[in-house]
Amino acid sequence: MIYIYYRVNSIVDNTIGNVPMISCILVEPESPGNIGSIARLMMNFGIKGPLILVNPPALNDEAYMMACNAAHLLDSSVVLDSFEKALGMVDVSISTSSEAGDEYNINRISLLPSDIVGAIDIDSSIGIIFGRESTGLTNEEISKTDMLVSIPTDVAYPAMNISHAAAILFHELYKHPSIEKRPIKLKGATRYEKDMLFDDFNTIVDSLEHRAYRQRNFKLVFRRVISRSFISSREAYTLKGIIRKILSSLEER
Repeated sequence: MIYIYYRVNSIVDNTIGNVPMISCILVEPESPGNIGSIARLMMNFGIKGPLILVNPPALNDEAYMMACNAAHLLDSSVVLDSFEKALGMVDVSISTSSEAGDEYNINRISLLPSDIVGAIDIDSSIGIIFGRESTGLTNEEISKTDMLVSIPTDVAYPAMNISHAAAILFHELYKHPSIEKRPIKLKGATRYEKDMLFDDFNTIVDSLEHRAYRQRNFKLVFRRVISRSFISSREAYTLKGIIRKILSSLEER
């Protein structure tokens, strides 16, 4: 049975025992077979889910055939009608793309697969996001995520099937020292806590910089740097404290 639910940061426990929840988010997937293949890969590499589907096609026999013994992940998948609702279900969102940018294309500055393993050291819910098979994720969708990861491939044919890309990223997470064999060392900042931090920083930027493109760049860089650092809840509130003092000083002027 496919069901729909919404995550509330202050209520939902985002861990399974001591294991952070790692979800796979598929944005408007076009192939039921790919959905099934990714469900199987999630089970192969211990990705507990849920499998979150944004505007997916109907799950047919092909999807269940490709899923094999992971059919239960299809049955318990979360179906949503918007990208924003999917982001609301996780604390850390990691988008994927075959189109990595350079330092002048801020939105497309990407990490290597090996760089994302730090995410599993924190008590946070994590979403690995894959876009449409034909066009991937849009620039706007990527800009709403915490970080971007790209898999190095040959320039002659850089685009990968999403199930192949998922296998590489899931394996990268899985081969890291098992999170089940070591305790969580700190409580990661929730999406709500980080959003409060971003909102205050954005207010400062809007007060000091009036050029729209510079505002967008400052806000995006701050979001990406904070997200890559995997800050703790205490660190988020400490940063918020100093940013609030800056805001108060600006308001007094």
